[in-house]
Amino acid sequence: MTKAGDRRKGGQDLNAIGSPAFFVHRGVPCHLQGAAARLYWRGFGPALQFLPTPARAGAALVTATMNGERALIALSDDGNLVGIAGLRGAAGGFLTPGIGDFRATFGPVRGLLRYLSSHLHRGGAETRDLILDGVAVRPPWRERGIARALVLAAMDEARRLGHPALRVEVEARNIAALAAWTALGFQPLDRQNLGWPWRARAHVLRLPV
Repeated sequence: MTKAGDRRKGGQDLNAIGSPAFFVHRGVPCHLQGAAARLYWRGFGPALQFLPTPARAGAALVTATMNGERALIALSDDGNLVGIAGLRGAAGGFLTPGIGDFRATFGPVRGLLRYLSSHLHRGGAETRDLILDGVAVRPPWRERGIARALVLAAMDEARRLGHPALRVEVEARNIAALAAWTALGFQPLDRQNLGWPWRARAHVLRLPV
């Protein structure tokens, strides 16, 4: 593994610019999947399940549906997970939920009902872009350049995989996130009907790579 600012071609470690206290890694190793699931659920739980869901069950669902290869993580020098970015393309995304995952997490009946209700969630239009499917950073590690490093690593991933751009989807009322993505160079596209049907049209932003 390489520290921030270094690069090892052909490996799993990616360039992380912004701080010598962390580095960015492609994929979620098995021993970090629990930590990754808890952080991702804390950041995006309401977008994943509109029904009230205890944090432990939400993290268990993320763990069960996680495709660790479709994520970038930021690790501290001592190997603790401090940030994560999900990635989504035509072949699928960081989370690939199936009915068995819902039943294993919530039980046969409630799991089936939650699985069926999850189909109310609306995806975006087809795109050749690589979608950043959520970036989350542990609170003590915010404002240290980790989110920016994950975005830069995602740009490298987009180039490596042949995508023309990165794309992000932001809830209509999340003005802070909209400003943050714009500050990183993302440009707004037409708003789309994304997520749960009772939500307002979401902002979609794009950054050519």
